[in-house]
Amino acid sequence: MTRLVFAALLLLGSGIQANATDLILKRVMLSSGGVGYFEYSADIDGDAELGLDVPLSQIDDILKSLVVFDSQGGVAGVELPGRDGTVQAFGDAPFGPEALASPVAYLNALRGTEVTVQGPHPMTGRIVSAQPVSETIDTGTTQRVRVTLLSSDGLRQFVLEDAESVQVSDPALHARIEHALESLRQDASLTTRHLTIRIKGNSERTVSVGYVVGAPLWKATYRLMLSPDPSSSARLQGWATLENQSGADWQGVALTLQYGNPVTFRQALYRSYFVQRPEVPVEVLGRVLPDIDTRAQSAVQSAMAPAPMPMGRAMLGAAAIPAPAPAAMAVPADAVQADENAQETIFTLAQPVDLAAGHTANVPIIDRAIPVTRIGFVPFKQPHPLAAVRIRNDDPRSLPAGILTLYDEAGNVSFAGDARLGGLPSGETRILSFAQDLRTEVETRLSPQPSTLAAISVADGVLTFTQRARQAIRINVTAPAKEARDLLLEIPKSNGDQTLTLDDAKSRVTEQTATAFRIAVSLAPGESRTVTALLDEPVRQSVALVDGDDTVIQSVVGDQKLNSAGRAALGHVLDLRRDEARKQADVAQQHRLLEDVLEDEDRIRKNLAAVTSSDTLRSRLTKALDADETRIEQLRKAIDDAQSDADRAHRVLADAVTSLRI
Repeated sequence: MTRLVFAALLLLGSGIQANATDLILKRVMLSSGGVGYFEYSADIDGDAELGLDVPLSQIDDILKSLVVFDSQGGVAGVELPGRDGTVQAFGDAPFGPEALASPVAYLNALRGTEVTVQGPHPMTGRIVSAQPVSETIDTGTTQRVRVTLLSSDGLRQFVLEDAESVQVSDPALHARIEHALESLRQDASLTTRHLTIRIKGNSERTVSVGYVVGAPLWKATYRLMLSPDPSSSARLQGWATLENQSGADWQGVALTLQYGNPVTFRQALYRSYFVQRPEVPVEVLGRVLPDIDTRAQSAVQSAMAPAPMPMGRAMLGAAAIPAPAPAAMAVPADAVQADENAQETIFTLAQPVDLAAGHTANVPIIDRAIPVTRIGFVPFKQPHPLAAVRIRNDDPRSLPAGILTLYDEAGNVSFAGDARLGGLPSGETRILSFAQDLRTEVETRLSPQPSTLAAISVADGVLTFTQRARQAIRINVTAPAKEARDLLLEIPKSNGDQTLTLDDAKSRVTEQTATAFRIAVSLAPGESRTVTALLDEPVRQSVALVDGDDTVIQSVVGDQKLNSAGRAALGHVLDLRRDEARKQADVAQQHRLLEDVLEDEDRIRKNLAAVTSSDTLRSRLTKALDADETRIEQLRKAIDDAQSDADRAHRVLADAVTSLRI
């Protein structure tokens, strides 16, 4: 139960409390890597001991990362109580913590110890045993504990439930037991550990102590206000959502937000480990001889499109009825400094932050214009485009990944949709899809084309060739009757060897991602156009000319793109293969004939065994057997001759193939 209570307290009270006269929290840096940097400061003069209460759950991280900043002194060390002092606390007691599981276990652990019993039958003696017994009282049965003592009068017993008290007689032993129990109580109730940091120095100065522990991720969100102009800049405002789950209020804290992906570890440093050592036998009649020691050794990333959402104003064009200009988004009251290095982008809030423990804050960190172009993004084989914008980060600092909410300020401000923004480094672009354009129609038709020979080579008896597998993709797009559309059609690709060609001079492949080609198409109001794209993929194959698949070689010879010399050379190989095949077939035929004769001979021999020497049938069977023997000799010679011809044909084929180069 004490462990369960301890765990519950640990979960409820995970805050970091600083001694009011000691270290005070001054700075917090929250990282998108799931950790936070907490920095405390104190004004000291000369040598000092700084104290800090920290959650037990964070001790491992603190021991791993704690750093002391003191420009005019030095750190002597850090000390804190052990993780579990229970074993040490019971070192002088005659039992361990497991003896406290029940009164029976406790009394049996004190066997041989003198105790004094007060109650209806006072007595003094050494404990022999304690046993649970069932006793019948009136009409019921109850469990009681019967204790046996060895006194000066001999063995005596008492029932624990009837005694008023049972006390250890030895005052020193009684004190050790009380000390162990008090240590156990304190250990179970502590959810924090007190750090003592010893500083050495000779002057007045400010000392800071920082460390990195697990903390909730801070999340970036954006608001993008689209202009009625389809190709211009848009107002981008970024916000950071963060939580104070440290368990202590933040008062006047300098807050920094780090966006990056740092490597973070956890290690159980606040735990005792013992090396398993081999047990060495006692030398009796010989000597133990240890073993001798030895050495121990420029492409655009694919856009992420959310599920289709209701159409907003972003793709609907100008409002039919003019509306008053909307109020502009409020600018952040305090500026935020943004800095970037090779690993991270850091946002530093201009003003100190007050945030109560357990509260959530949402603060603006970005506010600027960003280049935006409206397009219709057409995922492959979808019947309607996705309304989208292409944004470019023209700022020297990266934009953190986050959800982006788009508003359209054409007429009254309206919600246009949500999009997902991956991390956007400086100078790069992203396509953000936020709604479905239901008024633009898209129809996609696929038609596989015959494969054609693209390349061929022969070396070392192996034919290697490449065929071009082609698929014709026809995409018909139709713009709304009164609105123009700039579309970006996406065609997936499975590998880097694929190529895409268009038969429409008005369309072009403008960019590629790791997984798709993108085709730009501009349509006038009501215009319908069909874009035909030819997706080619090289398919490489190899076949052995001596014993490979004959149909594959025939298909290459029959390809119209194979030149006459190559066709003649491979045709000659096919002729040699057919000649060898015919001769091998003749060998097989001779073997089948031989098997038939051998089967007939076996039948005759069985019949001869069944007739007598005087039977007239015996003479006929003998003549037939003699004829079969003659036939067997002829067939075996024919097989040898046919096999020689087949072997000769195989050598001719092998020689021709080995010397062939194309």
